[in-house]
Amino acid sequence: MKTVDLHAHTTASDGSYTPAELIRYAGEKGLAAVAVTDHDTMAGVEEAVAEGARLGIEVIPGVELSTRVDECDVHMISLFLNCKNKAIIHRLEEMADCRRERNLKMVDKLHDAGFRIDRADLERMGTGKVIARGHIAQILIARGYASDLKEALRRYLSKGGPGYVQKEVLPPEECIRLAHEAGGLIFVAHLHQIDPASPEHCVQVCRKLLEAGADGLETLYCEFDDEWRAVTESLAQEYRCLRSGGSDFHGTMKKGLDLGVGYGDLSVPYPFVEAMKEERSRKEGFWAGRGTE
Repeated sequence: MKTVDLHAHTTASDGSYTPAELIRYAGEKGLAAVAVTDHDTMAGVEEAVAEGARLGIEVIPGVELSTRVDECDVHMISLFLNCKNKAIIHRLEEMADCRRERNLKMVDKLHDAGFRIDRADLERMGTGKVIARGHIAQILIARGYASDLKEALRRYLSKGGPGYVQKEVLPPEECIRLAHEAGGLIFVAHLHQIDPASPEHCVQVCRKLLEAGADGLETLYCEFDDEWRAVTESLAQEYRCLRSGGSDFHGTMKKGLDLGVGYGDLSVPYPFVEAMKEERSRKEGFWAGRGTE
């Protein structure tokens, strides 16, 4: 059976592979399709699509959008986007400005708390990419404050940590509308991360988003155990919605996590993509004329 990865990041946000390198690696892994879903940016999509055309690998344009529901941070994966859609491009540019301001505030807070980090560290990362918490975490790891990404994020950059600053995000209804107006589909990502202290609340938030117009959810994800796979599959059946899945690949940023297979047991079937294409065809009349609005 052909397999795909519908959740992967590049150097356009906080991955370590360039868009072209990601597509070449997808080819090496034998994937039938790969989606480029960088955080709040589509800057890497054009390069990835060009490399996919050269190698004969299907590349799905996407983005991972940040939102908030019930005071919980929620991520939504949008796929099959028209990357020339003016409305979504404009909003992503605005969010990039907010993210840059947040990065400065996080670094300033850490510096003021006595950590060996300052704004010059961000400047050395260059321009033209989305700098995220993961990049700041990598600096902290390099300075000896943490041993890995999860520890750095949890101890220093999450709520209650010395460098935490709440991120400005789009309302969930706007995420859904922007994705649809750009000809895309949108999915609730890594459901279990919405509220780690309450699986029941995670499910409640997912229900709200599906009822607000989300097209589906990730039923296969690198961190899901058998219980979470069962929970998400049950939701997909209940709402008769689309399924998605992916590794959340970040290259060297996430040790032990590989494209296509996650931590070793992930396998996302190509029929997920086929079902998405059928749904897009069904909605073509609604989307007609909206491609570059």
